[in-house]
Amino acid sequence: MNTKKVYYPQLDAIRGISVLSVFIFHAYKPILNQSTIQKFIAFILAHMGMGLDVFFILSAFLLTYLGMNEFEKTGKFSFKNYFIRRVLRIWPLYFLLMFFSFVILKLVQHYTGQQMTLPPPQWYLFFVSNFYNPSHVFFLRLLWTLSVEEQFYILWGICLLLFQKNLKVVIIILSMISTAFIVIQTLRDVGIYLHTLTYIIDMMAGAFAAYSILKKNKLFLYFKELTAAKQIVFYIFFPVVFTLYFFLTLLYSGYLNDLVGEFVRFSFILWIALIIIIQMINEKKILSLSNNQFLIYTGKISYGLYCFHGFVISFGIIFLQKIGLELPRLLTAIIFLLLTFLVASLSYKFIEKPFLNLKDRLRKV
Repeated sequence: MNTKKVYYPQLDAIRGISVLSVFIFHAYKPILNQSTIQKFIAFILAHMGMGLDVFFILSAFLLTYLGMNEFEKTGKFSFKNYFIRRVLRIWPLYFLLMFFSFVILKLVQHYTGQQMTLPPPQWYLFFVSNFYNPSHVFFLRLLWTLSVEEQFYILWGICLLLFQKNLKVVIIILSMISTAFIVIQTLRDVGIYLHTLTYIIDMMAGAFAAYSILKKNKLFLYFKELTAAKQIVFYIFFPVVFTLYFFLTLLYSGYLNDLVGEFVRFSFILWIALIIIIQMINEKKILSLSNNQFLIYTGKISYGLYCFHGFVISFGIIFLQKIGLELPRLLTAIIFLLLTFLVASLSYKFIEKPFLNLKDRLRKV
């Protein structure tokens, strides 16, 4: 059953902002002094990686929205079609990069003697690279998020198949498990950055946003009618929390800071989930992202931007070092961004788009 694709440009715009944030986090490392203002700039740059949380929130939102909508309109949920659609979206480009990394680069390394810390390929081929801790090449290391995504796709597909009528309970239970894991591990001073359970809370926030919209619950009704004045207060909420957190870090350091940092992250996750609701349902929103063509296009090619930016940065730095050219850091980041846009645009048109067309043919609603 092939139906017209439902498309929400505002979600691509949010995704576009997020991928640009992650790119800045990885590509731009300015030299700053110790003034309070420059410390705050460094603090902001150090947290730009939170754009990754937005990826997880958006993924869960769309999967839940489409899965619930399919069940509501057809009376069932096709796990097979669901998983095939995910495969068609993620696997073609991903495994092309795996072939390049573990076959082409391996040959280059053999014949040139250029040393690269390539990991055992099975960690990437089976989407468990987030559990591989030894240091290895940057351009592969940052793809750990795709392992987290694939693990979540399987878990959430099973939930959508078996628990459609109790999805709210599942969301609450998984949120509690993720929160407990984060708090306990933080108190134990155990690293949680790459662990899947760390990001289940992101995904449940996205899932609950989709649930709220489709069920038209009290949260939906509140944000649908949110006034301009209340929207302003809402939009400045997280920047205020983030600024207060910065000043706390200047005054105090210790494990309590880590807990506060997780609270700030939870605030950010909730804030983004509610922004998605506003962008989807509020007809009087003061900030509309559905007409920003640059951000929308950036969101459309965001998968390629994310996958390729590590390669562009890594090999770009090697190239500049080989020719002995030292550019200002901001200019270097801009050049790398433009190159990544070029590669991602070509990838979207010639590699991803044909598979996306196949994916759309499997949609039920």
